[in-house]
Amino acid sequence: MRRGAATALCLALALGGCASAEARLEAAGALRHKGDLKGAMAAYQQLLGSLGEGPLQPGPAAVRLKALKAAGDVSYLELGDYAGAIAYYRRVISSRPGSPEALEARAVIGDIFRDRFHDRLAAIAQWADVAASDAPQAPRFQLKVAREYFDLGNTTQARLEARALRDRWPTAPESDEAQLLAAQAWALEKRPEEAMGAFQALVERRPSPEILGRALVGQADLQAQAGALDRALALYEQALPHHPNPQAIRTDIEAVRRRREAAKTAKPGDREAAFDYGKQKPTTREISP
Repeated sequence: MRRGAATALCLALALGGCASAEARLEAAGALRHKGDLKGAMAAYQQLLGSLGEGPLQPGPAAVRLKALKAAGDVSYLELGDYAGAIAYYRRVISSRPGSPEALEARAVIGDIFRDRFHDRLAAIAQWADVAASDAPQAPRFQLKVAREYFDLGNTTQARLEARALRDRWPTAPESDEAQLLAAQAWALEKRPEEAMGAFQALVERRPSPEILGRALVGQADLQAQAGALDRALALYEQALPHHPNPQAIRTDIEAVRRRREAAKTAKPGDREAAFDYGKQKPTTREISP
């Protein structure tokens, strides 16, 4: 018998229900590997139906968990059945609450809600459960929660979530990003004193070069808005070697230099000429965490 025919026969026997649960799981995976996604889903569904919903011995329980995750992955990543994927991932969560597999399922459900259903609040609810756990990835998901609130325009809640991250994981790398987010939130709320203080607190934490560059730019933007152009230029220059987008900083530097030159040549009291209102865009940029 040729190899392809033998493989097909083995799959048929495994999927026919005579083989062990482990063999049937492997056969379903083989169909997925071959690109027969509908066949694989049918095999996973048949296997899950035979295992039922009730308590199982450790071996069959592990097979059911793997089959649920695989069915969810195929639905989400390969078939585009997002509602079906959520249903399978929820079964993962209910079968092993608090397990690494359950936390991973919650993370993926959050991604589906945000990216596919555009429901950020539902995504936050899932990620918040991961953040509340003792998993190694908890700080990362706490930061995701804070960022989602920031993107939703709820800067007050974003600051609260960022503070919770800093309080619980003060030495985690995400703590510096949370401090940056809090400072940006203050800036968006038009609270320059609080924003400047938050940026300075971050600078004093000695964060990574990229975070340092972004904090210095945040301070420079605030100084430029306040008309302290020399101080703004000094901060932009200080940030330039560290910032991930140096060209944007060079553009800001040139804009502030033009404002400074305009201020020097303007008539006394000519505020419009000094700040070149109506002729160029403000020096502030869109804040992105």
